Amino acid sequence: MAMKKARRQSTDAGLNITSMMDMMTIILVFLLKSYSTSDVSVAPSDQLQLPTSSAIKPPELAVNLVVARNRIVVDGVPVVDLTVVPDEEHPGESMVAVPEDEKRGQVITKLYDRLVEKAEAAKTLAEQSGSEEHAFKGRILIQADKELPFAVLREVMYTAGQAQFGEFKFVVYKAG
Repeated sequence: MAMKKARRQSTDAGLNITSMMDMMTIILVFLLKSYSTSDVSVAPSDQLQLPTSSAIKPPELAVNLVVARNRIVVDGVPVVDLTVVPDEEHPGESMVAVPEDEKRGQVITKLYDRLVEKAEAAKTLAEQSGSEEHAFKGRILIQADKELPFAVLREVMYTAGQAQFGEFKFVVYKAG
């Protein structure tokens, strides 16, 4: 008679969740560190390099005006394309400018129209909500390329001022 081999009784190993908990903790810490509560989004671009500053005040919610090297954008919608023209002060060099047919004096017409629409929409929202929190304050966030000629920035600021936006906040990268 042949002897049967004794079967080993299998011991059910418990589920080891230590490694999984470590992984989840690392993911949680990563997400918390990368979470941003800022109302302003700055998309990296070759056409927009913000200047650096030692400012520590966080940006506030307002109309977002981006003045890149190739166009002006209001709240993500392109408004005016900029052109490259010869620089009169430095012969042989060129600079970015607002096309003359897009301006009436110093006012950039398409930008003015878009900002007036934004101001009217903000005032309507403030009236409907009835709260002081949503009141139109004339605040505008300007993201301007650090290589942009001041003449373009001056025209943009003048146009914004004419469209009832008198409080300018510049978005910059924090130094260090």
